[in-house]
Amino acid sequence: MNKLLSLSFFIFFSAMAEAGAVGFAHGTEFSSSHIQGSVTVYCNGGEVGSFNCYDTVLDPNNYDYFMGPTGVTADQVTLSNLREDGSRHERSDFYDDRRNRSEGAFNLWISSLFQRPLLGAGKNRIDFRLLSRGQIVQQGSFTVTVTRGASRACPVSHYNSNTPSDCTSQYTVCQRYFEQYNYCR
Repeated sequence: MNKLLSLSFFIFFSAMAEAGAVGFAHGTEFSSSHIQGSVTVYCNGGEVGSFNCYDTVLDPNNYDYFMGPTGVTADQVTLSNLREDGSRHERSDFYDDRRNRSEGAFNLWISSLFQRPLLGAGKNRIDFRLLSRGQIVQQGSFTVTVTRGASRACPVSHYNSNTPSDCTSQYTVCQRYFEQYNYCR
């Protein structure tokens, strides 16, 4: 009887440990922070561009790998997110079953003309499907929470540039500026 009870506990806690491994590589708790700063660019020909830069970033990362359960043979993963606001977003990627993770990192937060983020503010219920040759071999769900983090400011900066468009294009200059200051961390 004691051996049966011990075996039951082992199976239960092994399953719990395996289920706990499912999520993103950086976990299931993220925070979004507003960042800001000012940069001046001096271009060849005497042009000067001054920009106030603003963005919202996800901590600890804007992109992350999906980490799946061990022992599942699959070649694709699909993540479907039901956001707290009721909207649904779905993304797929190849799956590396030797490393138990997606081959690429999913865009969790960046929104631009060409890409939309998987996550939204608040609670996100992520349903995952692992597929092998188009057939579902495992599925489940986990919850990711995005809370509001503290606002941060980067120091004022100055650049010299040989590219005339840097004095007129805020987007590329602000991206470079935030990257240089590690997103005001």
